[in-house]
Amino acid sequence: MTPHHVTLVHDNWPAKTPDYYASLAAAPPVGFEFSYKTWGYYPGISGSREAPTRFHAIASVVAEVAAAHGVLLNDAGVEKPQEWMGDEHNQQTIAHLLLMAVHRAAYCGLTVDDLTEFLRSTASAHASAGRISDAPVER
Repeated sequence: MTPHHVTLVHDNWPAKTPDYYASLAAAPPVGFEFSYKTWGYYPGISGSREAPTRFHAIASVVAEVAAAHGVLLNDAGVEKPQEWMGDEHNQQTIAHLLLMAVHRAAYCGLTVDDLTEFLRSTASAHASAGRISDAPVER
């Protein structure tokens, strides 16, 4: 597996007190450091995780933090997710959009099952959407 550098934050909306992050700050995942000033402003973590892809690295870290600390890291650092940034960051963009969706869905009364059902309902269109190029997928 390949090591992938991952920086994830909680964009602090709605505002959380430092107590929300205390457990994560005291014991971040192995290979990660916690900061209340990630990117100069947000509580978050930064480090490396071995995984088959960047997407899987992000998913693994988010799952670990959620299970161990009850913190949803909801931002993968994509400033303008509507802009496709190229093969190197495509998986990070997808992870970022999904993290935003999970976080915001909770405030709209939607569950992870609702989101999963939504994604599965689009499966028939997935293959016809096609790839952006024939370039190898980042693994």
